[in-house]
Amino acid sequence: MPYQSNIFVVCILTMMIHFISIISLSARVVGIRTKKLASSFSLFNIITLISQFSSSIQSPLLAKSIENQIINGLSPNNISFRLIIFSATIGSCLGIFAFPSGHRFMAKGVDSLYYNKSIFKVLIKSLRWSTLEHLRKSLTIPKFENLTQLIRYRDISINIILLNIFVNSFITVSVLSCLYAGFLNPNLRTTALSLNGISVGTGIIGMLLFVEPYNATLTDKVLDGSISEAFFRRFLICILIARMIGTIFAQFLLMPLAQLIIKIAEVI
Repeated sequence: MPYQSNIFVVCILTMMIHFISIISLSARVVGIRTKKLASSFSLFNIITLISQFSSSIQSPLLAKSIENQIINGLSPNNISFRLIIFSATIGSCLGIFAFPSGHRFMAKGVDSLYYNKSIFKVLIKSLRWSTLEHLRKSLTIPKFENLTQLIRYRDISINIILLNIFVNSFITVSVLSCLYAGFLNPNLRTTALSLNGISVGTGIIGMLLFVEPYNATLTDKVLDGSISEAFFRRFLICILIARMIGTIFAQFLLMPLAQLIIKIAEVI
């Protein structure tokens, strides 16, 4: 069925978006190790573009599926939405598993960008057999002792960890809640969908105002020697786990946020 195929594609795109979101955090590790923080962020911005492109395809596909269900007179069903959120959790878990390999692999790309001063040259030079060989050498399995050592760092801010969980859960479910709100009340589905920008924007503002400044400050403190790289890497592990937990918490946020969006749509 077209509906089922659309949901499958949306799930794959969701996994890709959250996988890239997790991997993009390794830009900080790469920047610290190579001492080329700006070049590192520039290269990882290209990877983020892939995530944004996937997100732009995800929403229309899911909206089309909802339209078809409404036309066919089907009752609202949140199972597909639950599956999509679960796909976000899987993508985050895969990103955490690939995180050590990711920053090892991308370190060479940052060095290449530093000397070539062009993303296009880096991409062209990456189309070689040696790139696959470098990828093979970069592959590594996360060490379990890294998780067990987290309890030693009691000075890691619990508030920032909880904030990461909440903000990431809100970002995960914001678009889905707007679409599901339109499913619950088809007469207001256009208004509910138009609230998508406000919903996503709120999550992004929370990320930019409270989460990213803290992460950026710690990155600078590693560079000036105020804190150790070992502490920073374990802090990032906590952030990765928090973001994965956020996708799980998003399951509980879907319905309340959808109901809130309906109320807002009715008022305006």
